[in-house]
Amino acid sequence: MYQDYNNIYNRRYGYPYFRREKTAVDDEIITLSEAIDLIRRSIGDEKNDEIFYNALIEKAPDENAKQIITDIRDDEKNHNEILRFIYSNITGEVLNDVNNTNGNSTMSEETTYAQDLEKALFGELDAVKKYRKIMGAMPSSKMQTLIMAILTDELRHANKYNYLIHKAHV
Repeated sequence: MYQDYNNIYNRRYGYPYFRREKTAVDDEIITLSEAIDLIRRSIGDEKNDEIFYNALIEKAPDENAKQIITDIRDDEKNHNEILRFIYSNITGEVLNDVNNTNGNSTMSEETTYAQDLEKALFGELDAVKKYRKIMGAMPSSKMQTLIMAILTDELRHANKYNYLIHKAHV
């Protein structure tokens, strides 16, 4: 009986190999290669993110808001170091400067402080989804722990941005 079960069901996820349509599980589970690519792109976004955070700090209305955003920016710099560590441990390569010119993280001069806070908030929430996928593909518990640290920081940052958005609208 066990042999029959083992033949038609994937042992790890418990659903049949055959006649299976695409499910939500397929969007969550990625390969190590896909995780490495996501990590490389995250590292490449570093310069754009730094420009965005520096401009957001300049737009902040008071010292408290500037300090909150500065703390977030500094956390993001630490995340970059962690991602570089993970990348080099998995691939054996050291990434120096990765050029990413997609411009997603740059800030337009025409946007308001509140609009930029909302953009930052949704960037953090998108990062949570990305790191959740990456964490599932990590080959060791040490690397999973490091990704979890980044993921929980992203959740903290989202909460801080919610606070700043609330403050900006009061």
